[in-house]
Amino acid sequence: MKMKKIIALLLALVMVFALVACGGTGDDTTKGGNDTSKGGSDTSKNDDTSKGDDGQTANYTKTKDGMPVVSIMLISNYGNEMTDARDTDGAVQKAIEDYTGVSPEWNFVNAEGYGDIMNMTLLDPANMPMILSFSGNISTTIIQAAQNGAFWDIGPYLDSGDYPNLATMSDGIRDIFTVNGGVIAIPKMRSLGRYGLSYRGDWAEKLGFTEPPKTVDDVYELLKAFRENDPDGNGQKDTYGLEVNGSYLGWMDVIFTWFGCGVGWVEQDGNLVPVHETAEFKEACDWLRKLTAEDIIRPDWPSVGTDGWGEAMQKGQAGAFVDTLDSGGRRAWRYYIGDANIPSVTGTSPDPEHPTNAWVQMVGAINGHTACTQVYNGGFLITKAAAKTEDDVKACLAFLDKMNDKEMRALADFGIEGVTYHIDENGYAVSDIGGDANLLPSQGINQAQAMLPYILEDSVKAKDDAAGTACTAAMLVAQEAAVVDVAAAYELQSPTYVSENTNIAQSLNDAKVRYCAGVDTWEQFQAAVAEWEQRGGAAIKQEINDLYHANQG
Repeated sequence: MKMKKIIALLLALVMVFALVACGGTGDDTTKGGNDTSKGGSDTSKNDDTSKGDDGQTANYTKTKDGMPVVSIMLISNYGNEMTDARDTDGAVQKAIEDYTGVSPEWNFVNAEGYGDIMNMTLLDPANMPMILSFSGNISTTIIQAAQNGAFWDIGPYLDSGDYPNLATMSDGIRDIFTVNGGVIAIPKMRSLGRYGLSYRGDWAEKLGFTEPPKTVDDVYELLKAFRENDPDGNGQKDTYGLEVNGSYLGWMDVIFTWFGCGVGWVEQDGNLVPVHETAEFKEACDWLRKLTAEDIIRPDWPSVGTDGWGEAMQKGQAGAFVDTLDSGGRRAWRYYIGDANIPSVTGTSPDPEHPTNAWVQMVGAINGHTACTQVYNGGFLITKAAAKTEDDVKACLAFLDKMNDKEMRALADFGIEGVTYHIDENGYAVSDIGGDANLLPSQGINQAQAMLPYILEDSVKAKDDAAGTACTAAMLVAQEAAVVDVAAAYELQSPTYVSENTNIAQSLNDAKVRYCAGVDTWEQFQAAVAEWEQRGGAAIKQEINDLYHANQG
């Protein structure tokens, strides 16, 4: 497949995306929780057989009440997913079993350190789940395990017609997850256009900024005013322009696109090059150095971690952040009108239901660009160590497929109809628990949903509030402006990338942070680039370009 087709397929995914993240209850980046598990039965039999839908004898590794049992390991963001403390009467588990015909055996693992635990799990076949989820990018550890035959090739099953939701995965995404000719993963799909700038609209209005910024210079003037012009009105210079950290660098990638950088790699003079080789990269880095030098962002930002990401804006310590646009609505705007009840400094909120509360302006693109959200955020692997038979594989796929139907999406988003929500006269889901997602008995099961297809036209929806409406408008702009990583389909086909990238990428990222923070000189950054090249970067560039040129025909 040629590169243009791959990019077109990725972009086509989002042209029909409903921007449900604005009003949803999930949060990919929320931290917290403890390791918990629930499900299954101590009396379940091993190597059970039963009649399948086709009348043939099915050979399952484990069954419960005549249903195949599927063990699944997922990320815990809330701390008590699918425990008796949340699903007190087992209604959620029963609803899932009744609908899918599969009994999931849950194992939720704390989000903090999940990657390390997942890697340890891969080394422990005796305790391997049948479905192993991963977060973020597919890692080189997973690729190496796949090369050693750890996971089922699900490609033929997706082509069978038995799993209509999962089969909507595009060819471009299949290419990303193809190892040794086999499709090893089902992605958790995301909207491509979610990243942008969110800032205190009431602060900006007070300081005379009545229109959203369109250029980098506009952003600079806004952030500088947040730092120097006392936006909270307390008479002290105690607010920063932009909330940043030195651990999660997605915000930095977004800012780089404002300057014309690509995301990861760009096409330049007929070749693919990493963005750190472009002139626009240095221009963007120098802009961040300027923000640091002028105290517009906190000077110690390289040492700031991701814990509490978003709290500086919540607490009025910073006027803006760059992240997913739905975070601007969920973590900030809705926070201001929730328990915190933070008043606006202008009293002119565009939210008619809360006109005196602080509010957020969300901007989907600056200079016509933003970084694409990774089109997937993690995914699901079916392990050969635990899913021992083809019937096990089919049970895993049946579960994952049906979890994407509207009934299971409604269960994940709203809970049990008649208990935690009802449908109003206009067909909207209305919460009966005060809109507090932490009270949902089903909280966390969205981690078992691939969001394939990403939208369902007949899905159960809640009526958007002002924050959700503003977010949707910004995301429509972002999806049109999203810059795609042109090397995404090639990286996992590069042997050196698979074997070395995890080891060498971090040192280059650290050098980038040091330069942007004004700690290192440009010459020192270039020395780090030279080291990256020597340790495998040069080979990665060669291999990716070989693949790229081969696909150009």
